[in-house]
Amino acid sequence: MRNRGMMLAAAAMLLAGCGEGEQKPAEPVVPVAFPAGSWELDATVESVTSTDGSSPATDAKPGDRIARKACIAKPEDLAGLFTAEGSDCTSLSDYARQGRINTAYKCAARGGFISPMANGRYTANSFEVTLDTATMFSGSGDYQLRAKATGRRLGDC
Repeated sequence: MRNRGMMLAAAAMLLAGCGEGEQKPAEPVVPVAFPAGSWELDATVESVTSTDGSSPATDAKPGDRIARKACIAKPEDLAGLFTAEGSDCTSLSDYARQGRINTAYKCAARGGFISPMANGRYTANSFEVTLDTATMFSGSGDYQLRAKATGRRLGDC
């Protein structure tokens, strides 16, 4: 009888430990649509590569930082973060749903165009994207630029 009591006590102690292990941190909330509000982008240029054998027609170089702020009311407004201020751009894709961002633009420049794209993920208060930009100018200087960017929601516009 005594052995049976010890076995029950041991089993009770084992069961008491269940569920007390490390708790996983809560996953960030992912809204269906990209959250409206004031957003800030901070990007770092990773690479700039000539695509036509000439010197790239940009002052950007690896390590340079890019910072922008924009009021985002709808996905179409993401161009304010992912294109240069004052650019004449047409949206080719402005997908930002279910935690995914996939945007592409065509912006007039130097008798040709610049094509910035952003691909990444967002939560209710932040995002991480890779920014890829390709150019097709009428003259020399074409390049591809890659940057990594993070963003955070600052609040309402």
